[in-house]
Amino acid sequence: MAAKAKDRRTCPSRARVVAFLALLCAALPAGLAATGAVLAGDLPAKRNHVLAIGNCPPWHPQSVEVCKHSLDKVMSALAPRIDAGPDSRHMLVNEGASAAALKLKATELANRLGPDDRLVIFANLPLGLWEAESAEDPKGYALELWADSKPETAIQAIGDGTWMSASAFAALVHAIPAGEVILILDTNNPHAIDIGLFEDHAVDHEDRPEALVISSGPGQAANYSADRTISLFAKHLALALGETDGTLQDVMTLAAGGTRQAAIPICAELKETLASSGQAENGCAQVPEVHDPQALLSRTMLVPVAESGLD
Repeated sequence: MAAKAKDRRTCPSRARVVAFLALLCAALPAGLAATGAVLAGDLPAKRNHVLAIGNCPPWHPQSVEVCKHSLDKVMSALAPRIDAGPDSRHMLVNEGASAAALKLKATELANRLGPDDRLVIFANLPLGLWEAESAEDPKGYALELWADSKPETAIQAIGDGTWMSASAFAALVHAIPAGEVILILDTNNPHAIDIGLFEDHAVDHEDRPEALVISSGPGQAANYSADRTISLFAKHLALALGETDGTLQDVMTLAAGGTRQAAIPICAELKETLASSGQAENGCAQVPEVHDPQALLSRTMLVPVAESGLD
Protein backbone atom coordinates (compact mmCIF):
# COMPACT_ATOMS: atom_id res chain seq x y z
CA MET A 1 0.00 0.00 0.00
CA ALA A 2 2.82 2.41 0.84
CA ALA A 3 4.44 1.75 -2.55
CA LYS A 4 1.22 2.45 -4.38
CA ALA A 5 0.74 5.69 -2.46
CA LYS A 6 4.27 6.77 -3.38
CA ASP A 7 3.56 6.04 -7.08
CA ARG A 8 0.49 8.24 -6.97
CA ARG A 9 2.46 11.09 -5.35
CA THR A 10 5.31 11.00 -7.92
CA CYS A 11 3.09 10.79 -11.06
CA PRO A 12 1.39 14.16 -11.67
CA SER A 13 -2.24 14.17 -12.71
CA ARG A 14 -3.36 14.89 -16.32
CA ALA A 15 -4.80 18.22 -15.16
CA ARG A 16 -1.49 19.28 -13.61
CA VAL A 17 0.46 18.35 -16.79
CA VAL A 18 -1.92 20.37 -18.99
CA ALA A 19 -1.68 23.37 -16.64
CA PHE A 20 2.12 23.17 -16.60
CA LEU A 21 2.32 23.04 -20.43
CA ALA A 22 -0.02 26.02 -20.70
CA LEU A 23 2.19 28.07 -18.38
CA LEU A 24 5.29 27.00 -20.29
CA CYS A 25 3.84 28.02 -23.67
CA ALA A 26 2.74 31.36 -22.24
CA ALA A 27 6.31 32.02 -21.10
CA LEU A 28 7.92 31.18 -24.44
CA PRO A 29 9.26 34.02 -26.64
CA ALA A 30 7.20 34.72 -29.74
CA GLY A 31 9.75 33.04 -32.05
CA LEU A 32 9.76 29.81 -30.03
CA ALA A 33 5.98 29.85 -29.83
CA ALA A 34 5.88 30.01 -33.63
CA THR A 35 8.24 27.04 -33.77
CA GLY A 36 5.85 25.21 -31.49
CA ALA A 37 3.07 25.89 -34.00
CA VAL A 38 5.18 24.32 -36.73
CA LEU A 39 5.79 21.26 -34.57
CA ALA A 40 2.06 21.08 -33.96
CA GLY A 41 1.47 20.49 -37.66
CA ASP A 42 1.74 23.80 -39.54
CA LEU A 43 4.08 23.78 -42.56
CA PRO A 44 6.98 26.24 -42.52
CA ALA A 45 6.92 29.01 -45.14
CA LYS A 46 8.90 28.42 -48.32
CA ARG A 47 11.98 30.47 -49.10
CA ASN A 48 11.10 32.37 -52.27
CA HIS A 49 13.35 32.94 -55.27
CA VAL A 50 12.58 34.90 -58.46
CA LEU A 51 14.12 34.20 -61.86
CA ALA A 52 13.25 36.83 -64.49
CA ILE A 53 14.09 36.08 -68.14
CA GLY A 54 13.57 38.72 -70.82
CA ASN A 55 14.61 38.85 -74.46
CA CYS A 56 13.57 41.40 -77.07
CA PRO A 57 15.48 40.22 -80.17
CA PRO A 58 17.14 43.04 -82.12
CA TRP A 59 15.37 41.94 -85.32
CA HIS A 60 11.91 42.35 -83.77
CA PRO A 61 10.08 45.69 -84.21
CA GLN A 62 9.95 46.55 -80.50
CA SER A 63 12.84 48.20 -78.67
CA VAL A 64 15.16 45.96 -76.65
CA GLU A 65 14.36 48.27 -73.72
CA VAL A 66 10.79 46.89 -73.57
CA CYS A 67 11.95 43.59 -72.08
CA LYS A 68 14.27 45.26 -69.61
CA HIS A 69 11.49 47.59 -68.49
CA SER A 70 9.04 44.69 -68.17
CA LEU A 71 11.44 42.64 -66.05
CA ASP A 72 12.47 45.58 -63.87
CA LYS A 73 8.84 46.45 -63.09
CA VAL A 74 7.80 42.89 -62.29
CA MET A 75 10.91 42.07 -60.26
CA SER A 76 10.73 45.26 -58.18
CA ALA A 77 7.03 44.63 -57.47
CA LEU A 78 7.10 40.85 -56.98
CA ALA A 79 10.25 40.24 -54.92
CA PRO A 80 9.23 42.35 -51.88
CA ARG A 81 5.74 40.83 -51.83
CA ILE A 82 7.09 37.28 -51.52
CA ASP A 83 10.03 38.28 -49.32
CA ALA A 84 12.70 37.35 -51.88
CA GLY A 85 15.87 39.16 -50.81
CA PRO A 86 18.64 40.46 -53.08
CA ASP A 87 20.45 37.10 -53.06
CA SER A 88 17.26 35.38 -54.24
CA ARG A 89 16.63 37.62 -57.26
CA HIS A 90 18.02 36.57 -60.62
CA MET A 91 17.78 38.59 -63.87
CA LEU A 92 18.68 37.45 -67.39
CA VAL A 93 17.96 40.25 -69.88
CA ASN A 94 18.62 40.51 -73.64
CA GLU A 95 22.33 39.73 -74.19
CA GLY A 96 22.33 38.13 -70.74
CA ALA A 97 19.40 35.90 -71.66
CA SER A 98 21.22 33.55 -74.00
CA ALA A 99 20.63 29.81 -73.92
CA ALA A 100 24.08 29.32 -72.40
CA ALA A 101 23.36 31.89 -69.66
CA LEU A 102 20.01 30.26 -68.88
CA LYS A 103 21.58 26.82 -68.56
CA LEU A 104 24.30 28.21 -66.30
CA LYS A 105 21.73 29.93 -64.07
CA ALA A 106 19.61 26.77 -63.94
CA THR A 107 22.67 24.81 -62.81
CA GLU A 108 23.35 27.39 -60.09
CA LEU A 109 19.74 27.18 -58.86
CA ALA A 110 19.82 23.38 -58.99
CA ASN A 111 22.77 23.47 -56.59
CA ARG A 112 21.15 26.02 -54.26
CA LEU A 113 17.46 25.14 -54.06
CA GLY A 114 15.75 22.28 -52.28
CA PRO A 115 12.36 21.12 -50.97
CA ASP A 116 11.99 24.17 -48.70
CA ASP A 117 12.33 26.62 -51.62
CA ARG A 118 9.76 28.05 -54.03
CA LEU A 119 10.93 29.23 -57.46
CA VAL A 120 8.90 31.85 -59.33
CA ILE A 121 9.91 32.33 -62.98
CA PHE A 122 8.75 35.33 -65.00
CA ALA A 123 9.65 34.87 -68.67
CA ASN A 124 9.03 37.68 -71.16
CA LEU A 125 10.24 36.49 -74.54
CA PRO A 126 8.98 35.43 -77.98
CA LEU A 127 8.28 31.87 -79.07
CA GLY A 128 9.21 30.65 -82.52
CA LEU A 129 7.77 27.81 -84.57
CA TRP A 130 9.98 24.76 -84.78
CA GLU A 131 9.26 23.57 -88.32
CA ALA A 132 10.08 19.88 -87.73
CA GLU A 133 7.81 18.40 -85.08
CA SER A 134 9.00 15.45 -83.04
CA ALA A 135 7.64 12.94 -80.55
CA GLU A 136 9.61 14.62 -77.77
CA ASP A 137 8.32 18.11 -78.57
CA PRO A 138 5.09 17.59 -80.52
CA LYS A 139 4.05 21.22 -80.63
CA GLY A 140 7.31 22.21 -82.26
CA TYR A 141 7.89 25.56 -80.54
CA ALA A 142 11.10 27.12 -79.28
CA LEU A 143 11.98 29.85 -76.80
CA GLU A 144 13.71 32.58 -78.79
CA LEU A 145 16.64 33.34 -76.53
CA TRP A 146 19.26 35.96 -77.34
CA ALA A 147 21.03 35.98 -80.71
CA ASP A 148 22.84 38.86 -82.41
CA SER A 149 20.98 38.17 -85.66
CA LYS A 150 17.93 36.15 -86.60
CA PRO A 151 18.75 32.46 -87.15
CA GLU A 152 17.95 31.13 -90.60
CA THR A 153 15.67 28.44 -89.17
CA ALA A 154 14.41 27.40 -85.76
CA ILE A 155 15.82 23.92 -86.31
CA GLN A 156 19.27 25.39 -86.83
CA ALA A 157 18.89 27.66 -83.79
CA ILE A 158 17.91 24.72 -81.59
CA GLY A 159 20.56 22.48 -83.07
CA ASP A 160 23.40 24.91 -82.38
CA GLY A 161 22.08 25.79 -78.92
CA THR A 162 20.97 29.35 -79.67
CA TRP A 163 17.28 28.70 -78.94
CA MET A 164 15.66 26.13 -76.67
CA SER A 165 12.64 23.97 -77.37
CA ALA A 166 9.69 24.26 -74.99
CA SER A 167 10.24 20.65 -73.97
CA ALA A 168 13.95 21.26 -73.21
CA PHE A 169 12.97 24.29 -71.12
CA ALA A 170 10.51 22.17 -69.12
CA ALA A 171 13.25 19.59 -68.56
CA LEU A 172 15.60 22.35 -67.40
CA VAL A 173 13.06 23.56 -64.83
CA HIS A 174 12.38 20.02 -63.68
CA ALA A 175 16.11 19.58 -62.97
CA ILE A 176 15.89 22.32 -60.31
CA PRO A 177 14.87 20.54 -57.07
CA ALA A 178 12.73 23.36 -55.65
CA GLY A 179 9.74 22.25 -53.60
CA GLU A 180 7.33 24.40 -55.64
CA VAL A 181 7.54 26.14 -59.03
CA ILE A 182 5.43 28.92 -60.53
CA LEU A 183 6.02 29.87 -64.20
CA ILE A 184 4.57 33.16 -65.45
CA LEU A 185 4.94 33.14 -69.23
CA ASP A 186 4.48 36.48 -71.01
CA THR A 187 4.93 35.74 -74.69
CA ASN A 188 3.76 36.61 -78.18
CA ASN A 189 2.67 33.03 -78.98
CA PRO A 190 0.98 31.73 -75.81
CA HIS A 191 -1.03 29.13 -77.73
CA ALA A 192 2.28 27.46 -78.58
CA ILE A 193 2.74 26.29 -74.99
CA ASP A 194 0.75 23.29 -73.86
CA ILE A 195 -1.14 24.16 -70.71
CA GLY A 196 0.22 20.90 -69.30
CA LEU A 197 3.82 21.87 -70.11
CA PHE A 198 5.09 20.67 -66.74
CA GLU A 199 2.80 17.87 -65.66
CA ASP A 200 2.72 16.15 -69.07
CA HIS A 201 6.48 16.20 -69.47
CA ALA A 202 8.38 12.91 -69.50
CA VAL A 203 10.40 13.88 -66.41
CA ASP A 204 7.53 15.46 -64.47
CA HIS A 205 7.79 15.83 -60.69
CA GLU A 206 4.47 14.17 -59.94
CA ASP A 207 4.39 15.25 -56.30
CA ARG A 208 5.73 18.79 -56.78
CA PRO A 209 3.13 21.59 -56.86
CA GLU A 210 3.55 23.59 -60.08
CA ALA A 211 1.50 26.43 -61.55
CA LEU A 212 1.56 27.95 -65.03
CA VAL A 213 0.27 31.46 -65.81
CA ILE A 214 0.10 32.42 -69.49
CA SER A 215 -0.34 36.05 -70.46
CA SER A 216 -3.07 35.34 -73.04
CA GLY A 217 -5.23 32.51 -74.29
CA PRO A 218 -5.05 30.25 -77.36
CA GLY A 219 -5.01 32.16 -80.62
CA GLN A 220 -4.36 35.47 -78.88
CA ALA A 221 -1.26 37.62 -79.10
CA ALA A 222 0.27 39.38 -76.10
CA ASN A 223 -0.04 43.16 -76.48
CA TYR A 224 2.24 45.98 -75.45
CA SER A 225 1.00 48.91 -73.39
CA ALA A 226 -0.50 51.81 -75.32
CA ASP A 227 2.84 53.67 -75.21
CA ARG A 228 4.70 50.44 -76.18
CA THR A 229 7.22 50.76 -73.36
CA ILE A 230 6.25 47.56 -71.49
CA SER A 231 4.33 44.37 -72.11
CA LEU A 232 0.66 44.84 -71.23
CA PHE A 233 0.53 41.88 -68.85
CA ALA A 234 3.76 42.89 -67.09
CA LYS A 235 2.31 46.36 -66.55
CA HIS A 236 -0.87 45.07 -64.94
CA LEU A 237 0.92 42.37 -62.96
CA ALA A 238 3.18 45.03 -61.42
CA LEU A 239 0.17 47.26 -60.72
CA ALA A 240 -1.72 44.41 -59.05
CA LEU A 241 1.30 43.52 -56.92
CA GLY A 242 1.46 47.12 -55.73
CA GLU A 243 -2.11 47.27 -54.45
CA THR A 244 -3.45 43.79 -53.63
CA ASP A 245 -3.17 41.97 -50.32
CA GLY A 246 -3.87 38.29 -49.82
CA THR A 247 -2.44 35.62 -52.08
CA LEU A 248 -0.68 35.43 -55.43
CA GLN A 249 -3.96 34.10 -56.84
CA ASP A 250 -5.65 37.37 -55.82
CA VAL A 251 -2.92 39.28 -57.67
CA MET A 252 -3.25 37.16 -60.80
CA THR A 253 -7.02 37.62 -60.85
CA LEU A 254 -6.65 41.42 -60.73
CA ALA A 255 -3.81 41.42 -63.27
CA ALA A 256 -5.78 39.25 -65.69
CA GLY A 257 -8.83 41.50 -65.44
CA GLY A 258 -6.77 44.64 -65.93
CA THR A 259 -4.97 43.16 -68.94
CA ARG A 260 -8.24 42.05 -70.57
CA GLN A 261 -9.84 45.49 -70.17
CA ALA A 262 -6.77 47.45 -71.27
CA ALA A 263 -6.41 45.28 -74.38
CA ILE A 264 -9.83 46.28 -75.72
CA PRO A 265 -8.98 49.83 -76.92
CA ILE A 266 -5.47 48.74 -77.97
CA CYS A 267 -6.98 45.95 -80.03
CA ALA A 268 -9.56 48.28 -81.60
CA GLU A 269 -6.83 50.70 -82.71
CA LEU A 270 -4.75 47.84 -84.09
CA LYS A 271 -7.69 46.55 -86.11
CA GLU A 272 -8.17 49.96 -87.69
CA THR A 273 -4.49 50.18 -88.56
CA LEU A 274 -4.46 46.73 -90.14
CA ALA A 275 -7.68 47.39 -92.06
CA SER A 276 -6.37 50.65 -93.52
CA SER A 277 -3.16 48.95 -94.66
CA GLY A 278 -4.92 45.92 -96.08
CA GLN A 279 -3.24 43.50 -93.70
CA ALA A 280 -4.96 40.46 -92.23
CA GLU A 281 -6.34 40.88 -88.74
CA ASN A 282 -4.66 38.92 -85.98
CA GLY A 283 -6.31 37.91 -82.72
CA CYS A 284 -5.40 40.78 -80.42
CA ALA A 285 -7.87 40.19 -77.61
CA GLN A 286 -5.93 39.20 -74.52
CA VAL A 287 -7.30 37.09 -71.67
CA PRO A 288 -4.60 35.57 -69.43
CA GLU A 289 -4.98 31.94 -68.35
CA VAL A 290 -4.01 30.13 -65.16
CA HIS A 291 -3.32 26.41 -64.82
CA ASP A 292 -2.94 25.59 -61.13
CA PRO A 293 -4.25 22.09 -60.36
CA GLN A 294 -2.89 22.07 -56.81
CA ALA A 295 -4.00 25.61 -55.90
CA LEU A 296 -0.40 26.71 -55.40
CA LEU A 297 -1.16 30.37 -56.14
CA SER A 298 -3.91 30.41 -53.51
CA ARG A 299 -1.44 29.04 -50.93
CA THR A 300 1.27 31.57 -51.75
CA MET A 301 0.70 34.30 -49.20
CA LEU A 302 2.00 37.81 -49.85
CA VAL A 303 3.72 40.23 -47.53
CA PRO A 304 1.12 42.98 -46.88
CA VAL A 305 1.55 45.98 -49.17
CA ALA A 306 1.97 48.25 -46.15
CA GLU A 307 4.94 46.16 -44.97
CA SER A 308 6.57 45.59 -48.36
CA GLY A 309 7.76 49.12 -49.00
CA LEU A 310 5.67 49.42 -52.19
CA ASP A 311 2.90 51.67 -50.86
